Amino acid sequence: MRRVVLDTNVTISAFFWGGHPRTIYNLIQDRNLIMLISKDIENEFIRVMGYSKFAVSSKEILPFIRNLRSSAEFTKTSSKISAITADPTDNIFLECAVDGRADYIISGDRHLLDLGTYNGIAILKAKDFLIKEGYLPENTPS
Repeated sequence: MRRVVLDTNVTISAFFWGGHPRTIYNLIQDRNLIMLISKDIENEFIRVMGYSKFAVSSKEILPFIRNLRSSAEFTKTSSKISAITADPTDNIFLECAVDGRADYIISGDRHLLDLGTYNGIAILKAKDFLIKEGYLPENTPS
């Protein structure tokens, strides 16, 4: 079974807007994929959910966290990676992927996507992941 790390932007898109990120999250909930999270990724998710554009109170964040925890495999990270210098906070996704032996990082973040791969781990947009793994046909529109 494929092991994936979802960037915060993909997870939030799955919860709020659907589309390809939601398809991936449904595959995770149906146990077709293993989602890896770390404490740093969870903290990043909480921080971003607190942005005013999401208007999610600290009380309202708890059900999202419970959902994440019930769907994911917790990965204790020990790697300290500094491959992304333009936005060093993005390195937490690389650390989780490396320590959790992920097959993919799924992201919409240019800093991660520009790497293409890291330590043998493919970094793809949600749609590209779904096509590569055969969940969508190659000519699927965005």
